[in-house]
Amino acid sequence: MFSSFSLIVIGGGITGLSFALRALDYGLAVTLIAKDAVEDTTSALSAGMIAPAMEALTEAQPELSYARYVAAQKHWPVFAADLGLSEILEMAQPAVWVWSGEAGPSPDDMMARFTALGAKGQVMAEEDLAKLGFHAPLHGIEIVGEWLMAAAPVLAFMKTQFEARGGRWVEGDVTQVAAHSVELSDGSVHQAGHVAVCAGYGSASFADSVPSLKALTPIKGHLLDREGRSDPVLAGRMVRSPWGYWVFLDGLTKFGATMQAGKADEGVEPGVVESLKDKASKFTPSSVAPLQDVTPRVGVRAATPDHWPLIGRDISGVYVAAGMRRNGWIYGPYAATVLTALITGQEPPEGAEAYAPQRF
Repeated sequence: MFSSFSLIVIGGGITGLSFALRALDYGLAVTLIAKDAVEDTTSALSAGMIAPAMEALTEAQPELSYARYVAAQKHWPVFAADLGLSEILEMAQPAVWVWSGEAGPSPDDMMARFTALGAKGQVMAEEDLAKLGFHAPLHGIEIVGEWLMAAAPVLAFMKTQFEARGGRWVEGDVTQVAAHSVELSDGSVHQAGHVAVCAGYGSASFADSVPSLKALTPIKGHLLDREGRSDPVLAGRMVRSPWGYWVFLDGLTKFGATMQAGKADEGVEPGVVESLKDKASKFTPSSVAPLQDVTPRVGVRAATPDHWPLIGRDISGVYVAAGMRRNGWIYGPYAATVLTALITGQEPPEGAEAYAPQRF
């Protein structure tokens, strides 16, 4: 027998941890089963960007994307306050979009693109851009309201909070999933009133019993990590461009990232690494040494045919939150809100039907 107030969450990345923590707030007894250590999840390897405007700008329907990303982002402040992470959001530096003026749009035209989304920011003066280490022919725009998390440390903190609040963390490889039970590779069976799959592309392995997960396809991503303190002017900044992005964290600089659709292996590809280094050279700040001694990182994300996540209850009775593509950090607390609402009989946030798992 099991209590209807019990929950099993599969996946220890940003989505799984967000949901597990939120479910504890609602009085559920939560077991989180994770195949990987927190620091080895794709969420931990990522840049940790919660950046609606920067993500939406280059997408096929930028206005729609921005509206949905902002709606999801609005669930972060309360979630962060509950965990004691509000200071990270409050101290966030403006995000910077950098591009070349040689063949690109004028600063006014580029600013108009951001304004059309609904984003707020301003064109950077040459001297302000130069303070960050960027010079002509590069132009820059600062956008406010975009946030950056140090992914691995924040996830480790969230795990600590989960366990401190009474959550049960189980390391294991799930092989079978049903509405009220999961089976691990060691043959053990865990039962609960509710089961949720929040395991990124790993969720696809349960597609035989959770049909909506058949829609998931892999996207392989390479990033380059370099340890060492950043120039204080760049600390806490994300800088994005048509060639890629930089993030400057405490003791770690990241450059990325590739979007290799259809690839699910985690092998490092030397040619891809060299391509990223070349792209980085196109807008490396003057205070940053060229990317030579770096540690390549590879993660596999999940996508759906329409590029929007699956968040809701599958026809099998299993809850799912997967297919975030490159936006897991934007969607984590939002997905947690949707799933807890469904489990507790509350009304999900407006617009949640766009992510219904049965739409494919």
